[in-house]
Amino acid sequence: MVGGVFVDLSMHLQQKMETKLALAPQLKQALGILKFSMQELENYIRDEANANSLIEINEQHDREILIEMARLHQGELYSYTNAEDESFDPLTQVASKEESIELFLMEQLAMQKHLERVEKEVILYYIRSLNGDGYLDCDVEEVADYFNLPISQCENLLEIFQSFDPAGIGARSLLECLVLQLKRKEDAPKLSISLVQNHLEDLADQRFDFLAQLFNTSEEEVLSVLSYIQTLNPHPLIQTEDEKTEYIVPDLIVEEFNGEYIIQINDRYLPKISINKEYEELLRANANPETNDYLKTKLSDALLLMKGIEQRHETLYKVTKVILEKQKPFLQSGKKALQPLRLKDVAEIVELHESTISRAISDKYIQTPLGVFPLKALFMRGVKTESGSVESIITIKDKIKAIIENENVKKPYSDQKISNLLLLEGIQIARRTVAKYREELGFLQSTKRARDSK
Repeated sequence: MVGGVFVDLSMHLQQKMETKLALAPQLKQALGILKFSMQELENYIRDEANANSLIEINEQHDREILIEMARLHQGELYSYTNAEDESFDPLTQVASKEESIELFLMEQLAMQKHLERVEKEVILYYIRSLNGDGYLDCDVEEVADYFNLPISQCENLLEIFQSFDPAGIGARSLLECLVLQLKRKEDAPKLSISLVQNHLEDLADQRFDFLAQLFNTSEEEVLSVLSYIQTLNPHPLIQTEDEKTEYIVPDLIVEEFNGEYIIQINDRYLPKISINKEYEELLRANANPETNDYLKTKLSDALLLMKGIEQRHETLYKVTKVILEKQKPFLQSGKKALQPLRLKDVAEIVELHESTISRAISDKYIQTPLGVFPLKALFMRGVKTESGSVESIITIKDKIKAIIENENVKKPYSDQKISNLLLLEGIQIARRTVAKYREELGFLQSTKRARDSK
């Protein structure tokens, strides 16, 4: 009794209903496989094979690629009759040599299925004309004369070769090597390419005040660009002792055919898996119950792994198909043609959750006719206009750039004024967002632009 009131301190057993979301092991595994990068998936397959005696892995790479590499390696095209003959072993033709950068470059060349035979021979010539630093040790005119081709065609083939990894390969000078690397880096400072192309000697001579005045910016900004440039590798084939070059293996390959874009899942580097026949026969022979249960569990695990990889490929294909349907202008015209695209947009079309789309594009790369890009790079935020259309951030930045470049230099527009001018075009964007984009474009605020113009 407490204060004249009886308090029941006895324990009662009550039922309480709660809703909890628990992922089934199969779904958890499938989502994990979907998120894996190519390297992570390869490691996961090997780990699973080591832990499961029913899983067999086949190390042989894609036969078509190896045959093509063998042809390139021999400097001639084998007939398909020879290639299919049992005595013809692409592995002995290619892998007999010590693994080298030449092998890696030839592997990339073998993937260029759209090239004619003579065009592949030209790029093979380039590969074999590299010096120890990765620079091209021949003239394009010399190559054009040797193959009896137009110089312009050989220049185009050199551009294809220079799109190979590592970045900077096939450059003809330090300047070209640095520019090739900068063009691949999305986070490269705005002035970096211009400074390298036109003022590399001024940077080396530390003429920071001159460059700051020339580009209407601060010395700190020039120093920042120089620091970024110093992170580049002037010798593409030379690594530091502590550095290991990691080459990007694209998860997807997109090729143009008669104006259409064909998507291919690039699984040729993954170990091929199958069920061990001996253990499968042992299971069918109905061994003792304990062994039978063990084998059934391992068989179930093996089939789940195979199903998970299959689902990964299907999801990647569906997601990429939607992305490319939206970003076809990008494939035709480059980065400036990227259209606004959100995870939500893709999720609604493929009828999957946004988190699944996020997993599908995480650490994935896509090889396109324009180069290799992170799949995430094909998503672009946008701003809805009064008309209901959506303008991409790139387009809005271009508009801000045009407004600033055409302003009265003695009376520059404030960020709020730029916001108001965009509103006249039906684009509602906050002043602080304008300030953010202006800074990303490398423009100073209006008061400093006015002061610098005096």
